[in-house]
Amino acid sequence: MRQQPLLFPCIAVDREFDENLERHRFRMDEVDIGDITFLPGQSESVHRWYRLTPSYSPGLVRFFIREFGIDNHSLVLDPFSGRGTTVIECQKNGIPAIGFEINPLLQRVGSYSLTWHKHPDSLYQEFLTSTLRMISEHAKASVHEVSESLGIPVPDIHDVFRWWKEDVMKDLIIAKACSRDARFKPLESALWLALTETSLTCANIHRNHPTITFDDDHDRVIDVYSQLRRQVHEIAEDCRSLTAEQIALSGSCEVRLDDSCAPTSPLQAGSVSHVITSPPYPNRYSYVHQTRPQLHFMDVLRTRRCATDIDLKTVGGTWGAATSILMKELLIPPKLLRPALSYWEALSQESVLMCNYATKYFLDLDRHLRSLRPMLAKGSRCAYVVGNSRLSGIEIYTETILARLFELAGFQVERIILFRKRGGRKRLYETAVVATV
Repeated sequence: MRQQPLLFPCIAVDREFDENLERHRFRMDEVDIGDITFLPGQSESVHRWYRLTPSYSPGLVRFFIREFGIDNHSLVLDPFSGRGTTVIECQKNGIPAIGFEINPLLQRVGSYSLTWHKHPDSLYQEFLTSTLRMISEHAKASVHEVSESLGIPVPDIHDVFRWWKEDVMKDLIIAKACSRDARFKPLESALWLALTETSLTCANIHRNHPTITFDDDHDRVIDVYSQLRRQVHEIAEDCRSLTAEQIALSGSCEVRLDDSCAPTSPLQAGSVSHVITSPPYPNRYSYVHQTRPQLHFMDVLRTRRCATDIDLKTVGGTWGAATSILMKELLIPPKLLRPALSYWEALSQESVLMCNYATKYFLDLDRHLRSLRPMLAKGSRCAYVVGNSRLSGIEIYTETILARLFELAGFQVERIILFRKRGGRKRLYETAVVATV
């Protein structure tokens, strides 16, 4: 049953997409709140400290805060925290919030982004001056000589100098060594974030949406110091712009390193009042792979194998060994879930691998919802931002499948909100499934 738009006139939808929503008889609202991608966050304080292209906008979080009537007596959970947009926006507004994130680099990004202090500009400048001076002193040294003399190893990642040019890696190593100087201990979280973002910005890659690809044989001039200076200045500027009340909230919210499908430290039963989140989409992109260079450069992972192991555990993990495992034999979904997986019959005939990608994704989401439910208080409201996809020509209607999974897990689906078409491509949409307990 289509409802009147909440804010702006309708978003043109494809007939098949519209008919699918009508067929499942879920209430559907069309809402235009502008760009809900990561881009608006790149001009907002704190959110701009780290760029993750698959994340959503702070404005989308504010939309649900208003819609749900969330206040400082609520507890918001984001079980797929990613860059930490939900938790950051909640902390800015004095709302208790907790995030779960399985990727250790993103978990640290989220945690450090919740650490707000006003340090003297002179301390930031001293770090930058020290870094520039050391880069000049080592101008004629090789990357391996600098690595050995400073005790900072070159990252243990395959074909490392395809990821970074040698002179770029040398300057990154120098900046990392400077950031570890005892003088700059008060800036630890800020410098870690600045260096993490700089290490990817200065890599030989294209930062696409929602993944990364190599940029071989480019002629870009990559200046590590200039990029690092920009990141440091943004963090210092944003901390100065925060109010005294907001600074006092520093660290009041948190992001935990945990698996949303099987939390090792679940929240107290009935403690969560709201969920605002966006799980990965069933589109074959790996959200671990997108952070792979930083996972190694920032010493978050010890070995190359660790990244693969994380991807195997993630919802929708599709990188490396995950593909090898999923292409072996067809996954048969449980009888209870089979009717909800509308793509399964057709896609299983087209491609075992693609069908298994989608099936593993939805089985993981089902596990997640069942582990989530005990943490929710009666009357809790949940918003899950998802996108549909197309695998081997077969439509994956993520929004209605997820809505069915909510119902099978004991939730009531309140409505599906249609926000936008994605990337100008036909029949790809961003929606939010809103459910209650």
